[in-house]
Amino acid sequence: MKFGLRNFTSGWYRALFATGALSLIFFLSLRESYLLFHTIVELLSIIVAFAVFIITWNSRRILDNNYLFLVGISYFFIGCLDLLHTLTYTGMQVIRTNEFYANQFWVATRFLEAVTLFIGFYSLDNKKKINAETVFVVYFIISVLISLSILSWKIFPVCYIEGQGQTTFKIYTEYFIILILTGALWLLLKRRRFFTESVFRFLLISLIFTIAGEFCFTLYISNYSISNQIGHYAKLISFYLIYKANIETGFTNPSAIIFKGLKDKEEEYRTLAENLPEMIMRFDTDLRCVYSNNAVRRFLPGVQKEITGLEYSEIGLKEDVEKVLSSVLQKARETQKNQIVDFNSYLDGTEHFFSLQVVPEFTSLKGEETYLMICFDITTLKLAEKELRELNATKDKFFSIIAHDLKNPFTSLLGYSQLLASNVSKLPAERVQQVAERLHESSRQTYALLENLLHWARIQTGNLSPVQHHLSPAELLDEASRISDTSARAKGIEIKVICNTARAVFVDRQMINTVLRNLVSNAVKFSFPGSLISVKAEDQEQAVVFSVSDSGVGIENHQAKDLLKIDSTQSTIGTANEKGTGLGLILCKEFVEVNGGNIWFTSRHGEGTTFFFSFPATASI
Repeated sequence: MKFGLRNFTSGWYRALFATGALSLIFFLSLRESYLLFHTIVELLSIIVAFAVFIITWNSRRILDNNYLFLVGISYFFIGCLDLLHTLTYTGMQVIRTNEFYANQFWVATRFLEAVTLFIGFYSLDNKKKINAETVFVVYFIISVLISLSILSWKIFPVCYIEGQGQTTFKIYTEYFIILILTGALWLLLKRRRFFTESVFRFLLISLIFTIAGEFCFTLYISNYSISNQIGHYAKLISFYLIYKANIETGFTNPSAIIFKGLKDKEEEYRTLAENLPEMIMRFDTDLRCVYSNNAVRRFLPGVQKEITGLEYSEIGLKEDVEKVLSSVLQKARETQKNQIVDFNSYLDGTEHFFSLQVVPEFTSLKGEETYLMICFDITTLKLAEKELRELNATKDKFFSIIAHDLKNPFTSLLGYSQLLASNVSKLPAERVQQVAERLHESSRQTYALLENLLHWARIQTGNLSPVQHHLSPAELLDEASRISDTSARAKGIEIKVICNTARAVFVDRQMINTVLRNLVSNAVKFSFPGSLISVKAEDQEQAVVFSVSDSGVGIENHQAKDLLKIDSTQSTIGTANEKGTGLGLILCKEFVEVNGGNIWFTSRHGEGTTFFFSFPATASI
């Protein structure tokens, strides 16, 4: 309360002092000399300009507001030009001449100031920091050129003529300056987010008074006229408000202006850290928690207490997490090096994997040491890594199986072809016929394996998409039985087709034909001569279920559970020593599922097997 009262009273003292000073200047201008009034007003403005420059130049390495940066450096040269304006003012007799240099310096300085304010507000959106030395050199060159053009070269346009008043050039230049200042005012309104509310208000009112003052300077005829005097009042108030915004605020509350951008970024980063899914904590040298974000609650089941100021062992972390954290913190404190460790823990009954990192931090300003702990949930990464390892192992095993299955038929092909090439003239026709049949059978098996492998590979790469149509199950069954009828008759096996549905299925004809062909071929392969194979389609609720049944050797229990998995593909010898491709059932599974169906089987060893697959039923065709 005392502090607030002290600030209030000190604020009134400053306001009373400013009011008294302005009243004194006004009184002097009326009772003593307008020249004295003008000199005092200009000197006050120059003092403010130099003060703005001193603050800016000494804080240039940490200042991140481009407006303050540009305006602060430029005000040194604006102050220097205002000093030349003051010294050359009519009646000062510092430079004895009949020329009205003061009016020329005024126009040049106000134009430079207006352009600087406009560029300063415009550059606020620029993330790249302005180079201080470059700005200083540029303004130095501009100031020297202005001074030489007025005092030495005398090429600057005349701005005032004794007895006539201001020239047309001077008046229109003042209007142009007002236009630039209006543009700066518009930019300030658009970029007010870069300033605190109080600083924005000071700058806004300062610009308004600057514009009003420039308007007054378009009206006077004599350098000692009332409009000239009012214009200087406006300038004085404008510079006082610049003082309030840039100097007083900079001294009393630096974070409100010089470090405004830094403070905003700090708030952004704090908000970001608070809402990150990773657990973030900071510990002091005694391993007491000095900061924690919201994600820490995930590791504190049921604990709602404030953990800041507690040792890591008092926080209430899960026992396994606390054990890992204790080890890593102690090691980081001993070695003063970054520590990283992976561990797993159960959260809500589910196993999660984490990577915990502790970074020793050193603050040079206070000599304090802290330890930043970041804990990442890497469960998704670990599961993906595990799945990738399993997939790679599966593919490696699969390709080894394929290589083995390809090698066997090629061995037969090479052996029989060599036999024919070496003894074709010596072998009887009957023997040649037998060798040719074996060659054909080996070629057929190899071709079937390659065809299935190519189909499977195209599905895996996404290049084989089903072209679906509404198809009749009866047509699909008949086509599959005709293709397999020759091999079935060779073993004396009957294929019986049963269709108990009038509904259609929406599938790819070629894919489902391949499925039925592989299943019927497998049934023939593992059936005994003279047996029966049943190929059926029937309604089952909202689906059509296809089935291929045989009464052959069946499947042993240890093979049944992994029969449709890619890493368990195997080629089993049939009842008449037939060899398979080792890929047929995997291809059936892929083709059924890519068409939106399901596949399964039942089997009893020594009694036979039935494979089922189903698709959603559609309207009858």
